Amino acid sequence: MTSSNHSQNRELQQDARAWADFTGTKYTAALRQMSSPLAQGLLGKRVSARRLIATLNDHELIGGRGGNPMLGENGYRSEALWNFNGETDFIELALISDLLRMYTPISDAVSPEVGSYSLKHTAEWFLSPHCSYVSNGRLIWAAAALGLPVADPGGDGPNLLIGVLEREHNYVRRMVGSEQTRPHGEHYRPAGYAHLQSALARAAAGELISNDWVRPTLVEEPAPFHDWLIMQVSRDDAVGDLAGDYSAGVRGSDHGIARTPAEMLSIFHEVSHSSEAYDAVVVAITEWMRTAPSPTPIRTERLGGDTHDHGGWGAGAGTTERIEFRCPCGDGTIVEEHDNVPGFREHDVRIACDKCRAEWHFAEGRGIRDWALEPAAMSGTL
Repeated sequence: MTSSNHSQNRELQQDARAWADFTGTKYTAALRQMSSPLAQGLLGKRVSARRLIATLNDHELIGGRGGNPMLGENGYRSEALWNFNGETDFIELALISDLLRMYTPISDAVSPEVGSYSLKHTAEWFLSPHCSYVSNGRLIWAAAALGLPVADPGGDGPNLLIGVLEREHNYVRRMVGSEQTRPHGEHYRPAGYAHLQSALARAAAGELISNDWVRPTLVEEPAPFHDWLIMQVSRDDAVGDLAGDYSAGVRGSDHGIARTPAEMLSIFHEVSHSSEAYDAVVVAITEWMRTAPSPTPIRTERLGGDTHDHGGWGAGAGTTERIEFRCPCGDGTIVEEHDNVPGFREHDVRIACDKCRAEWHFAEGRGIRDWALEPAAMSGTL
């Protein structure tokens, strides 16, 4: 046995003894919980039972500090006694801890906003069937033991505020909650979401998760069009209305982030919108492309295509190819056609939509297969 394994076993045994004493259960039952694959730490180090116990006394808000307990099964200032079943109580706290680790902690400069009672329900939905009931008190207990910011919203209720990102919590709640509208944007998905789902399934099957999860370093992708558009919210015109609706959709994960004008058009094809809203998109894209340094012209989504063999015209066989792309407004297409026949090699691209043909043109200096669009208004032809 290596010194590392010996140290880990010793910590397990110490935790098991402490948990057995604290909960009034047998040491062997406590050790069985400490050794469960579900309690090994799926998004970080294994949760320490001794730290959990110490938190109930030492924490600056929920700690009893040698006096009456400040936290009970039902939450803060609850007189309800803890209900320990001796079989899964520690495992459940470990799983709740991993769920909380999934979220990005808020900075010290930000006040906690997510209510413990709302978080407890999200935990139940996410962790089911491995932990189908989470009490308000245990959610608060796990958060405090992890060192997450915990705040009292005032009043005399049992709920506290927990320092995780509210928009990440809203995303998870909508993904796992019953009768929730699923989000369409992924920008607020917690970094550990997919890993925790996978690790839960593997641990439930008895696998010990040996590879440590490391929270990825946040790398912000450039989003020049998004940054410009959200700055237009205060405008009293159609572009201002568009910016307000777009910003609300981003906050609610109703759609993704439009880093470029092309992504903005893609979003519009995914959500219901009026013709006036589309016209505002064209105006916004035109304004942005006029002022942005070296803006990239727009490519639209490919819809399909086909290739056919052609016997040729006496100089050998070849193929004909037709590819269709969505036009900017979505009601027509952009068509590429290629005759790859010896002696008749012709290539063409056209906008097969009257509205878009009037509002867009092909950017100059590009080949047929490399076409891209610009608003016609940029050149004063609209």
